[in-house]
Amino acid sequence: MDTTTHALAGYMIAKTGLSRDTGKWGTIAGVSAAIFPDMDLVLRPFISAEFMLKYHRHLTNSFLLIIPFSLLFAWLFVKISRVRRFWTFFLIWAVELLAHTFLDLITSYGTMVLSPFFDYRFTLDWVFIIDLFLVSSFLFPLIALHIWKRRSQTLARVSVVLAALYISLCAYNHSWSLSLAESYTRQEGLVTEAVASLPQPFSPFNWGNYIVTEKKIYQGLVNLIGAEEKSAGDGNFLSRFLDRYQPVPRLQYREWDRFDNSPWVEKALRLGGVKTFYWFARFPVARDRGVVNGNQRVEFFDLRFGSIDGIRPFLYVVDFDSEGNVAFQGFL
Repeated sequence: MDTTTHALAGYMIAKTGLSRDTGKWGTIAGVSAAIFPDMDLVLRPFISAEFMLKYHRHLTNSFLLIIPFSLLFAWLFVKISRVRRFWTFFLIWAVELLAHTFLDLITSYGTMVLSPFFDYRFTLDWVFIIDLFLVSSFLFPLIALHIWKRRSQTLARVSVVLAALYISLCAYNHSWSLSLAESYTRQEGLVTEAVASLPQPFSPFNWGNYIVTEKKIYQGLVNLIGAEEKSAGDGNFLSRFLDRYQPVPRLQYREWDRFDNSPWVEKALRLGGVKTFYWFARFPVARDRGVVNGNQRVEFFDLRFGSIDGIRPFLYVVDFDSEGNVAFQGFL
């Protein structure tokens, strides 16, 4: 989940009554705790993208460290604020850190909730990483809260309930979409390594289904409530983007070869940076792009991050010079 959504959620959770005996310091503590796990993002200009892939959502998102962090920051806020409510500050930090980690866990990015002992990236795949509907469930009650200040606690509680209901809807839709992917695997008799359904932008009813076999990845984009007959769009970016999602009766799957049969791909797969990319990626595809700017290029991309007008985010490239040495490797 993006940091803005975390901050809004943290503010509204604090206003539900969690911080009532700490005044403004309780609200400050709530928002601080809500954004604290994302503080590593301030280092982004100074460290490599590979480092961010490996350590973002790591220690600061661990369920195992919520209590130690809460104890530390409760003590710190007592010292700074001189409000002698240690256990209230502790509760605020514990609840907000738990909420932050849960909001990250429901996205498809992956969160290492058992770090530092395990680096597996857990995910529930319920909500897209930037979800305008979820943001609205916090933002509009926040605006109302500042208009009707006497009802601030009630409005904050309504906000949290609305967010919980929306997340529940997304969880139901995820189960529905995932059942479509599982049905396709049975229909085609596929021997699978993984089957997943990932939330997509702009709508809780748009989903991307992914089926991984030994040599291929099957990708199907579905709109769970889409009309079977689509109206003609006006050709703008949004309409072109949404037109990719097919109604359930017309859902089809595109097949991707996981690897090009190329010695350059095999060589690139042995590099440390590529191994980090594969640790992070869930549906990686490797392509030998031939000679580009005088170097032999191999590209890697993750199908869960769809292309936008032909441009792929998180595109990892390895260029080999004429002698077979690495001339460049990293994200474009």
